[in-house]
Parts: sequence; C-alpha cells; structure tokens
Amino acid sequence: MKLIKSTAFCIAILVLAGCASGVTRDGGGEAKAVKLADPKVAGVRIYLNDNAQKLHADNIKFNPEALRSTIQRTLEARQLVVPGSNQRMEVEITDMRVRSTFSSIAFGFMAGADSVKGNVLVFGAAGKQLMKYEVSASYALGGIGGGTDEARMSWLYEEFAKLTINELLGVDAK
Repeated sequence: MKLIKSTAFCIAILVLAGCASGVTRDGGGEAKAVKLADPKVAGVRIYLNDNAQKLHADNIKFNPEALRSTIQRTLEARQLVVPGSNQRMEVEITDMRVRSTFSSIAFGFMAGADSVKGNVLVFGAAGKQLMKYEVSASYALGGIGGGTDEARMSWLYEEFAKLTINELLGVDAK
C-alpha cells in the first residue's frame, strides 16, 4: 500500500513538473499586472533575436509562424484585434529547445523539456512602449502521450499564447 501511494505521489509530481510556464514582468517579481485602457492591437509580429536564430538551426521543429498564428487566433477569439488600432504587439523569441521525437518518446522528461521563451512588447501611438514582459512555456512529458512533435509544439504555442493574452488583459495569475 505504501509503495502504491509513493508511486502515485511521484507520478503526480512529475505531471505537475512536466508542463511549466510563467510570466516575468518588466520591473521584477513584485511588479503588478499592467492593465491597458484599451488592450486591442492591430496584430502581432514575431521575430527571433540573434541568440534564437542560432538556436533555430538545431531546433528546426520550432515554427515561429505557427506560434504567431496561434497568438493571432487567440487575440481574435477574444476580439482583441482591430486592424486600425494604434497599438501593435511584437514577440521577440529569445530561447527555444525542441527534443527529437525519439528522445521525447524514449526518455520523456529525463531528456529535458521542450521550451520557448520570449519578450512580449506592446507599442502604442508613435511607437511608445506600453508594456513589456517575458513569457516562457515548457513541456517535459513524453512517452506515447507527449511523444508526437505536433502535440508537444501545439501545447507550447497555445500555452505561450494564453499567457501572452492574459498578461495583455492584466489578469494577475497570483
């Protein structure tokens, strides 16, 4: 009985640790969420900084356009895209890691995590920066459930988009 409880506890911890994400606000850990008077943007642009461009050569399964499209769809679903808006969103990808399919299935979380990290910037009229925050999402599960590239990457893109939009809306996760 004790072995079963210990095993269940370990599995629960691994599941919780397998998918991690977060937002770091400009201004440090105690910074409060900024709530824009009008969070609507004209659209989203995504780009890789110099470090991410170097990493992309070894992480070709990471698709910046798929991430941009997921963020755009999430914005549109919340009716936050207004083509004539003076505000625009940019996402600077700073870091990424994508495991091979074999590593993900065979070794699961022991092979490390798939991850994406980037800075989200919202600019207003005349290019004035209104918001800046860092979003990171990681996915460490593997095996049959998390082994397919599409499942892992879709989860990462959707989690990144969810965190991006929640922070844009000033939703405090604490």
